[in-house]
Amino acid sequence: MNRNRKTLFWDLTLKLEAFTHTVPVPFAVYYAIITQKMEPNHWKIFIALCLVFATGIGLLGTFVRHLLLKYLFAKIEKMKPISDSSIPLTLEEKEYAKSVKILLFRYPLIEAIIIVIRWLSGVIPISLLFFYLVEYTPSVARSAIFTFVMIAPISFVTYYFISESAIRNLFDLPQFKNVELQERDIPKFNYFTRILVAFFSLAALPFVIFSYILYSLATGEIAVKDPMIPIVTVSSIFIIPLIVCSYVVAKSVNEGLNETSRSLGELAKGNFDVIVTPKSSDDFAKQAFYLNSVIGTLKNMYAEIRNLNEGLEEKVTLRTDELNQSLIDISKLKVQQDGDYYLIYQLLNPFTIQDTKSKQFLVNHFLRQKKSFEFKNQKYEIGGDINISHTIYLNEQKYLLFVNADAMGKSMQGAGGALVFGSVFQSIVQRTKTDPGFKNQSPEDWLRSNLQELQLIFETFDGTMLVSLSMGLIEEKTGKLFFLNAEHPMIVLLRNGKANFLYPIVSYRKLGTLGALPIKEVNEFQLQPNDVLFIGSDGKDDLLTKNEDGEWEVLSEDENFLEIVENTKGKLESIISEIDSIGQVIDDISIIRISYETE
Repeated sequence: MNRNRKTLFWDLTLKLEAFTHTVPVPFAVYYAIITQKMEPNHWKIFIALCLVFATGIGLLGTFVRHLLLKYLFAKIEKMKPISDSSIPLTLEEKEYAKSVKILLFRYPLIEAIIIVIRWLSGVIPISLLFFYLVEYTPSVARSAIFTFVMIAPISFVTYYFISESAIRNLFDLPQFKNVELQERDIPKFNYFTRILVAFFSLAALPFVIFSYILYSLATGEIAVKDPMIPIVTVSSIFIIPLIVCSYVVAKSVNEGLNETSRSLGELAKGNFDVIVTPKSSDDFAKQAFYLNSVIGTLKNMYAEIRNLNEGLEEKVTLRTDELNQSLIDISKLKVQQDGDYYLIYQLLNPFTIQDTKSKQFLVNHFLRQKKSFEFKNQKYEIGGDINISHTIYLNEQKYLLFVNADAMGKSMQGAGGALVFGSVFQSIVQRTKTDPGFKNQSPEDWLRSNLQELQLIFETFDGTMLVSLSMGLIEEKTGKLFFLNAEHPMIVLLRNGKANFLYPIVSYRKLGTLGALPIKEVNEFQLQPNDVLFIGSDGKDDLLTKNEDGEWEVLSEDENFLEIVENTKGKLESIISEIDSIGQVIDDISIIRISYETE
């Protein structure tokens, strides 16, 4: 580390001091000679002062550089090489390492400021001592001001660029290898500002000296007879700072480009472990942060892709086996589920009964459940709709009994409700046919008592199983209709080609509704020959169709069914075909058609 410090010290000292004594000092000396008219004794004093102060300040500046580098390297030596240490750094050690690295970025600016101070420390004391030892001379005062204005900027720019180039290698030391800084931590001196400052510093040098030469000519203070001599001389000397300043600026740009190009070259070879280290306070430092971010992202993506590609065939095979096993498991579950569906179908099927014997009334059933399944290569359906019709006798009178019910819920839930309803209702029917006590009831009492009984049974499910229904009795001899409605679509009457609803006087809540009112009123209606009744579930109205804008919507209006009945003249098969043509049925659909035939 000590060897590195000495190498850097002599490298910086030789370059910086060589520039100072090749460009600014000759300019200052020649400038003083041609712009001063003094006695020989005065010249001796002036030159002696310049030599003493120039030598002293030069040595002092070199000594300060020695102390700065010694201080900087001492801080670096205290740092632990992160890449070589198996023990992680503490937070305090990380902060210390960051502070040292930031100090390294600031060093070129410190050298540039020191050279400006050195010129101030030379020009001002020389002028003041000359005034004290000799006499106050306005030309010396003006010369001092103009000397500083033309020399300080070019010295500042050159010292900054030379120092920045010299310390670049320090960023590659092990101590700094993994010290991460944020973009905001690095002092900013972008290339727009750098080139602008370099341009004005170069322009200030000839502009100031030529301006003062012209001023000296105008006032007669110039010390040469032919003004072209100093102009040509200054122009010749000016070539040196122009070349030096251009070189150090170009070298700074080139070093930044080389660092970026090297990193991109390694990245192009597939080396994603490359790290771009910011080594200056310019735009390339900002690019280094962006490149590191891009490289990190690409590295992660490459690692992910490589992991995916490694053993891809094995992974595909394993995944395929998993999918096949999942498919087998699903198939087994499907078979088991379809077996459950089939069991429900077998239990429910016996309760869907059409047992009517009548010369006056013709009864037709239609039932299509939404849920279809396949079991042992046969297709079946289950759902919550149920149609039941019987011929029973009450008080020695023959009645046609019908009920169309819809248990709430889809698939298994609806089918479960229909199964409970069918079993209970069939029990009521068989009891009516065999028990004389029930045969002696009036149709109104029979409907009231049995609907109340159904309500009490479904209440035991605590509102989890609800059933809507339309239930009625038709006296065969007179054609009188007695019916009840429990939140079910209304019965449709087709008479003389016109379809209308049979509006009930009172409609009851669904079976199973907690707190439902007792059954008291029964609706009555007198049928006429050729009348046709349609008792159906809401599935006949719930259709998925497209509107005029081409958007899907659910069509759910009972009035549409009236139009369908009229258009099809009450033919059940045509009604179903018309419903299917309008839209997609999205629910179970069931209809009982009862026509009052003439003898």
